[in-house]
Amino acid sequence: MLKVGLTGNVAAGKSTVLALFDEWGATVIDADALVREVQTPGSSVLTDIAARFGQEMIQGDGSLDRTSLRRTVAGNKEALDALNAIVHPSVQRRRGEMETEATRRGDCIVVNDIPLLFEVLDPDTFDSVVLVDAPESVRRERLTRERGLSGEDADKLISSQRPSVDKRARSRFVIDNVGALEDLERAAWNVWEVIRAESAAKQWGGTGPLLAMFAHPDDETFAIGGTLARYADAGAEVHVWCATRGEAGSLNGERAPVERTRTVRTEEFRRATDALGVHEVHLLDFPDGSLQPSDGTGRRAAADILQQVQPDVVITFGADGVTGHTDHLAVHRWVDDAIRDVASNASVFYVTYPGPISDATSGRIAASPDDQIVATLDIRPWRSAKVAAIEAHASQRFPFALDTPPGSLMMAQEWFAGTGQTKGPIHDLYETPRRA
Repeated sequence: MLKVGLTGNVAAGKSTVLALFDEWGATVIDADALVREVQTPGSSVLTDIAARFGQEMIQGDGSLDRTSLRRTVAGNKEALDALNAIVHPSVQRRRGEMETEATRRGDCIVVNDIPLLFEVLDPDTFDSVVLVDAPESVRRERLTRERGLSGEDADKLISSQRPSVDKRARSRFVIDNVGALEDLERAAWNVWEVIRAESAAKQWGGTGPLLAMFAHPDDETFAIGGTLARYADAGAEVHVWCATRGEAGSLNGERAPVERTRTVRTEEFRRATDALGVHEVHLLDFPDGSLQPSDGTGRRAAADILQQVQPDVVITFGADGVTGHTDHLAVHRWVDDAIRDVASNASVFYVTYPGPISDATSGRIAASPDDQIVATLDIRPWRSAKVAAIEAHASQRFPFALDTPPGSLMMAQEWFAGTGQTKGPIHDLYETPRRA
């Protein structure tokens, strides 16, 4: 997991960048939300605040009078230090718990929103620190115009924080927010791309190629597009082998001449794999819709690519073929037989889904019991790549609308059954013992 510290002085635009990172696939730990959580009525933190600053800081309903407290500590270093000493230990404990939970889930990127990162923490505890900054005059104007503070209160609030000039030198990334919203978004995206790649590399525990083996153009995207993009971003040599050109299918639900369908789907396949960052594609010409598990030619073709690529990881269909399509079943058999033929020691994973995905299709997509899902990968940071690849397959239809619960789930995680034994779901396909 890559730990990112996001900070910025008041009214610099940090919250906007945090929302963007959240949208792009980070797990967000919001310091302000944690402060509110530890300051709930009846909490020990609230009791200590009342003892130090007076019972008048507690409103009639037992909640904290945040406005009064902010005015009390603004511009008063002694009071602010006292408040921080009360609140921050509880916030840090809760932050640690949330980071532990994220590690257990296999989340790739955790962004910690910490306004006072340099004031209260060691920046070296993070893999990267991102500072959102703007000139003091700009921030003062935002406080008075957007938040309705008086000039005096704005000045007190600004002066209560360490000047950003010191923070800039100690930050890995600095995002200057002095222009339009689209400028801020563009700058944040540039930082995000670097963070995302570093996260993928940190999660990746291998060195060798990954080979995905499927039957039709779009199988690679709909099933594991996020996984392919994630490993490509990590620097893995990612290959996709596809047995047919999809000519037995339709174009936007309508039948078209075979050659037209073949041409369109081939072009879509190449655009989609480009969007995913695939290193090399291997597109064959087996007859779509007519693949047979016992076909020795298919078995030999699978063996040939295994010998050529020498993958550390192979991903393909399981024995259920995901949808039960006869071509999927044939490719599963070819790959399994070919792995034995060439004595490959690659780790082999089979595309699968959890129960809620299968239930949403009334069983048309096969699921595996939870205890048979050996790998679960966080693909949220690569959602944009998977979306681009789905859009590249314009003539085909993804099983769900992306804003529905099953669709959003398929854009957040991808799941695998496998031949190796694991103590629990793994979060890197290179972790599992090799197949003997």
